[in-house]
Amino acid sequence: MSRNKLLDMRDAKFILYDQLGVEDLCGYERYRDHSKETFEMIWQAAEKLAINDFAPANRPGDEIGCRWSDGRVTVPEPYRTPFEKYCEGGWICVPEDESVGGQNVPLSVYYVCSMMFFAANHSLAGYMGLTHSAAKVIEAFGTEEQKRKYMVPLYVGRYAGGMNLTEPQAGSDVGAIRTKASENADGTYSITGGKIFITGGEQDISENIIHIVLARIAGDPLGTAGVSCFVVPKIRVAADGSLGEGNDVTCAGIEHKMGMRGSATCALNYGENGKCLGELLGPERKGVSVMFHMMNEQRVLVGSQGLAQASTAYLHALDFAKERKQGSEFGSKSPSQVAIAGHPDIKRNLLWMKAYSEGMRALVLFTVYCMDKLSVCKDNVERSKWQDLIEVLTPVCKAYCTDRGFDVCVRAMQVHGGYGYCQEYPVEQFLRDCKITSIYEGTNGIQALDLFGRKVRMRKGAALQTVFDRMTQDILEARKSQELKAYADEVEKALSELRDVTAVLIADSTSSNAYRAYSWATDYLEIFGDVVLGWMFLWQAMKAQEKLSVSDQEKDFYLNKIDTAKFYIGDLLPRVYGKIAAIRKNEDAISRIPEWS
Repeated sequence: MSRNKLLDMRDAKFILYDQLGVEDLCGYERYRDHSKETFEMIWQAAEKLAINDFAPANRPGDEIGCRWSDGRVTVPEPYRTPFEKYCEGGWICVPEDESVGGQNVPLSVYYVCSMMFFAANHSLAGYMGLTHSAAKVIEAFGTEEQKRKYMVPLYVGRYAGGMNLTEPQAGSDVGAIRTKASENADGTYSITGGKIFITGGEQDISENIIHIVLARIAGDPLGTAGVSCFVVPKIRVAADGSLGEGNDVTCAGIEHKMGMRGSATCALNYGENGKCLGELLGPERKGVSVMFHMMNEQRVLVGSQGLAQASTAYLHALDFAKERKQGSEFGSKSPSQVAIAGHPDIKRNLLWMKAYSEGMRALVLFTVYCMDKLSVCKDNVERSKWQDLIEVLTPVCKAYCTDRGFDVCVRAMQVHGGYGYCQEYPVEQFLRDCKITSIYEGTNGIQALDLFGRKVRMRKGAALQTVFDRMTQDILEARKSQELKAYADEVEKALSELRDVTAVLIADSTSSNAYRAYSWATDYLEIFGDVVLGWMFLWQAMKAQEKLSVSDQEKDFYLNKIDTAKFYIGDLLPRVYGKIAAIRKNEDAISRIPEWS
């Protein structure tokens, strides 16, 4: 790969430096050792590793896939060197405190690196993402001994992590799990049961695998109220950190998937021989709360994965369209062929992909920037504001960015024409790898229910109001610009419509129309995401105008940014009104049609 086709770094820097003002974080004690210079060094190192090591292993890893035999999984051989370099570079714990081996890098800065790794090699990067989440949940809820035995080796990559929730009969219904835990005299628990769809549940690139497992202690009630969380290592770890015997965790097989073929998706059995031991993580019967600490981190991360695949797919399509010559120039009778990037349909597709890629990037980075602000904020009122933004935007990041990310991959393939459908070009793999992001870590339907059923009602609507107030603040500011006034009005109109349809659906959800109201949850989340991107682009247009007013440097970039914002707000955003009109029409067929047998 001759240049970065993973991520538009110039756009990422515009978001962090100009839109969010990420350098201001360096004024806080937590981030005092950092500056724009250290951020740039970190991104350069990540870009080098992603381009030189992760990306070259992507296609071979997809072709080789994971292999399962006699309970053991072998990962693609090309993954080994990049995995080792990633761990040696300390990338797993870059955003963590120095006390656990981290560098106290702002999460928003780190996510730019993460996006590059996922764009370069989704399957390989997935092992690292779960490892970080496993370490983080042990840091938050583990005992000092658990942190010493498990967290530290996870953060340096000696051990890998896994999140074990799903069971055949339960799926996303966590309260229906049957995996059991029986307490032993020494305080450990004997674990028996099985899980499916466990990413990285078995592999051979780390010394050990630390499974975070949901199970029900014998005698505890059914449902989510009776679920507890456990640390279950693949290989037992002694108090001094040395590895002992195997822990009776067996991989019964791996899935053969559409995409992410280099990522081992496993079925695991615990205690087939009665010798699987686990340690309680956090309080008894609080397993769902403990696990959600891990899942919430994963949900924003998965949103960035959908964006990462969209970003690289768009950049590949853009390069292809500039190089591929076919047809004459629009309006010309000359037989000379021109690059297809100039044809109206192709140009619209490219601009559509560019707009959504940039809008989603702003949404994800703003959400993790809110996490950075929350980590340093001392004032309770301010903390509540940042927490509200995180809570409401998390399901939108996960669902909207993965659905739209897949749509971008589809259009990238379309721009390539027949070539895009062939393995010689990488967009077909981007499309296949991207699809899982809308399914795992809670399907997007579940994210929609979380947004509509929980988040918009959180604190009696106060959390949602925090988001709306923040959007209104930027709309009022943008209206001061004569050039942007009409676009500010358009975003305000869309926000007003979103407020109204929110009220309609909430009212319906507490009436005899509740079933129909909840059936609109996915559409509601899509509308919400559309409007949020309108806000992001309006905000960006203001910042681009500010830069133009003080300097002519990179004038073309800022003008392009303003035009992209105008394209989204003026061309794509108004489509929300048709979606909202469909909801208001109140068609009741879904309530009348019987269930299919």
